[in-house]
Amino acid sequence: MHAHIQQRIQGIINNLDQLPSIPDVASKVLTMVNDPDVAFKAIADEISKDQAITTNILKLCNSAYFSKGKEISSIDRAIVTLGIKEVKDIVVVAATREILNKIIVGYDLARGELWKHGIAVAVLSKRIAVLKNQKAIADIAFTGGIIHDVGKTVLALFVQNTFREILDLAQSRQIQFSDAEKEIMGFDHQEIGEKILTKWKFPEVLKSIVRYHHEPQKAPAEYLPIVSIVHIANTLCLMAGVGIGADGLYHELSDAAIKTLGLTNREMEDLYGDMPRVLDQASGIL
Repeated sequence: MHAHIQQRIQGIINNLDQLPSIPDVASKVLTMVNDPDVAFKAIADEISKDQAITTNILKLCNSAYFSKGKEISSIDRAIVTLGIKEVKDIVVVAATREILNKIIVGYDLARGELWKHGIAVAVLSKRIAVLKNQKAIADIAFTGGIIHDVGKTVLALFVQNTFREILDLAQSRQIQFSDAEKEIMGFDHQEIGEKILTKWKFPEVLKSIVRYHHEPQKAPAEYLPIVSIVHIANTLCLMAGVGIGADGLYHELSDAAIKTLGLTNREMEDLYGDMPRVLDQASGIL
């Protein structure tokens, strides 16, 4: 382990100002959506306070993926037409695009590749949730899919400096890249991602998705199904070469996650075979 690197990463974690920030509206809307008594108008008013993000949200509302065929020109109309959960998804997309849509040097991801991967994982996660009769959590799976790799935005520089060591360890020990990250640097991108979401005041379920998406069996029991959904979607996207970086070949598909969701071999094959359609739908958000 490189003690000096661990200390530098710890310093970033301890200084919240050094972690990525998002507009306050995203965390506020996530909290409001979880309130069963919240009024549509209250959410619309909260979103409308941020003019820049409102403009981006309205563009997304009329995009190929989210549009219901009717032009949407206001947040109020968006909530009525699309529903609160769909609008919440759109808020997260708009709020996180700038953070995730950039070059992630250490993982050898060109500009836009991490964003493209996150959107594809989000779309596939939602599809898996619906397939396995988990429609109630489909929107949360979508959100988790978008942000699951946010920790890479902080660790990228440190991974760049230690990449060969991490890769050699993963190969020699036949372990996952994230396990090798932790051994070499003292942290992996899952842990850093959880710290970022803590700063953003995101709910525990999303923190669990980000923290355990490579090791779903370690997730709290109440979140195991949704973490398993994002894990499987993430791994299938990597297998299909979607946003695959230098670490992509060193992540394993968890049998426990497949068993948790009761996915059959046929269903897994169909999900993988459906990747071209997933990418087509994802392009409607990008």
